[in-house]
Amino acid sequence: MEITQKDTIAKKILFTIFIVIIIRLGNFIPVPNVDQRYLINILNANPSLKTFFNSENLILSVFSLGIIPNINASILIQLLVSAIPYLERLQKEEGETGRRQIKQYTRSLTLLIAILESFSIAFSLRPILFNWNLAICSEIVLALTTGSMIILWLSDLITENGIGNGSSIVITLNILSVLPNTIKTITESGNIISILFNFISFTILIIGIIYVQEAVRIIPLISAKQLFAQQNQTSNQAMNTSYLPLKINQGGVMPIIFSSTFLTFLTVAVNYVLSLQILPMQFNNAKAISLIYGGINFVLIFAFSLFYSNLILNPKEIAKDLNKMAITIPNIRPGKQTTSFLKKTLTRLSLLGALFLAILVALPNIRSSYGFGVTSLLILVGVTVDTARQIQTLLISKIY
Repeated sequence: MEITQKDTIAKKILFTIFIVIIIRLGNFIPVPNVDQRYLINILNANPSLKTFFNSENLILSVFSLGIIPNINASILIQLLVSAIPYLERLQKEEGETGRRQIKQYTRSLTLLIAILESFSIAFSLRPILFNWNLAICSEIVLALTTGSMIILWLSDLITENGIGNGSSIVITLNILSVLPNTIKTITESGNIISILFNFISFTILIIGIIYVQEAVRIIPLISAKQLFAQQNQTSNQAMNTSYLPLKINQGGVMPIIFSSTFLTFLTVAVNYVLSLQILPMQFNNAKAISLIYGGINFVLIFAFSLFYSNLILNPKEIAKDLNKMAITIPNIRPGKQTTSFLKKTLTRLSLLGALFLAILVALPNIRSSYGFGVTSLLILVGVTVDTARQIQTLLISKIY
């Protein structure tokens, strides 16, 4: 029996590695009608055009969009579920059928977002490609959109048959793809003090991110049965056995991804306006644009993190579920008092989490020479912890 359990986990890990290899190979399939060498030279001369592209050997591949369109579609659908009664009813009352329908809506929206992002890329290539026309634009859009939908299918395969969340694994793969170049850059510097300083700062930053990402506010719970047992002095430890954990950063990296997508389209629009040279010279100031960019990023991440946290955990729904299960919070009355307590607690936690994300990401140049930005570290830490937790859960479930 033990051998079978190990074999099952090993098969899941091997399957995940196999899909990851396929995705990695797809990153080297070029988009048609784009001269990659010429594109590299143009992008190196104009860094502001690198919004959609990776700075690897191959700049623009069929998998350049990655899983981001699906993540943005999922976020938008979650927002729509809270705003449209029909979708809310599908999610809460229709069971598996309703969830399957919402998943189909998410896929359709993913396709639409992928087409829009592909068109943005094709449009941004207009000043670079000499023979840019509608036919070439259509081919680029088709290649990138198809690649994005294939990535979505492969990530679903990982989620269903592999280890970890497929979307998170795909994002992590894209982040880790720059690791070899990063190690090469660090080792070639030859400065031992600089390498040691980067290693220490890298370690401290990871520890800080793990601490905040995994930090929870524990709210003790007590059921009617436990209360009765305690009153009869048959169980003095009843109140310590149940609790409600509330994470400080409920939204994870979703607010960052949503903000970066919005800013990507904003950057394309700004670059296009600047290329027309219709604005006065003072508007074409790199420092001013960078400052405005950072300010918008800060506001977007902070606001969306607050909103997304309240969307994930609704105090009214939690209070209603606790009341149905005859569970209460010690010294808090069921109903409105419980809702008010949870709302106040969640608001404080959401403010802390939103402020943490916004400050880390929006502050300019919080980036070390080891090559990882704070956003990348947040994603890497989150995915690593979640994957390790899933493997641990699988091992425990197989034992028991």
